[in-house]
Amino acid sequence: MPTVRSSRISQDPPGLYSPLVPTVVVASYKGGAGKTALAVPIAERLAFAGLRVLLMTCDTQEDARFRLGVGRSEGAIATRHYGAGTLTVTGIRGEKVIDVLYRKGPDRMGLGSFDMTVLDTPPEVQGGSLPGVLLVATVDGADAARNILTMLRRTPSNSDIIMVRLGREDPDDWKYNVGVMEDVLQRPLDFYPEPLLKTRRIKEAHNSGESIWTLPRTGRSTATFLSAVETFAQMAWQRARPHHPWPAPPAASSRAPYVSGWDDDE
Repeated sequence: MPTVRSSRISQDPPGLYSPLVPTVVVASYKGGAGKTALAVPIAERLAFAGLRVLLMTCDTQEDARFRLGVGRSEGAIATRHYGAGTLTVTGIRGEKVIDVLYRKGPDRMGLGSFDMTVLDTPPEVQGGSLPGVLLVATVDGADAARNILTMLRRTPSNSDIIMVRLGREDPDDWKYNVGVMEDVLQRPLDFYPEPLLKTRRIKEAHNSGESIWTLPRTGRSTATFLSAVETFAQMAWQRARPHHPWPAPPAASSRAPYVSGWDDDE
């Protein structure tokens, strides 16, 4: 009896679709690389700018809800008001993310109408594979850099990538490493020039469900972190409101005094 050999048809190439709502994706093929630490304040800043923002957390831990101060009693969908804007957070995973972004839209999925979506992804390779988005790709070390290359090889050509370094690194070394990644991927990569540190104040705000936008703008590391988030949010704003001026950031609270050289900003 002759041997039957299996035949395989080739898969369709990835489609270069655009999301139904302008979208920011924060992704890294590694856990603990600062994805939620950036996704939450980016979403908050866009809400402060007056947009209706949907923050979808795709990780089963749903840390984004906790960092927004959302309690378990508030249900699956929770909304916070930021001046004229709103931020709605919900946990959505798997193919439902694609339904929200590309097939049906958030309104038809029963989530409401939004001007912008922000996606906080789990540490999985598909985090960088969504087409037509602004992809904020976080790196926090040599292992993360190797993993990020695996992820970015799947990033469609119609998605814009900006690389972010979390943790200490000489800015010149960081610039060089991005150049190496560009050579490997054979595509240009934008990057934030200064590595970002999650300072004690930022960590405390995250752990207490407090917005980092309420922190005093003092201390170089905290100011750099906020400036980076401001930059990413403005890039997203240009996708949603390309012909409108970028609104000024919210005012920081004037709480306890900060004394340079004495207070720990690391």
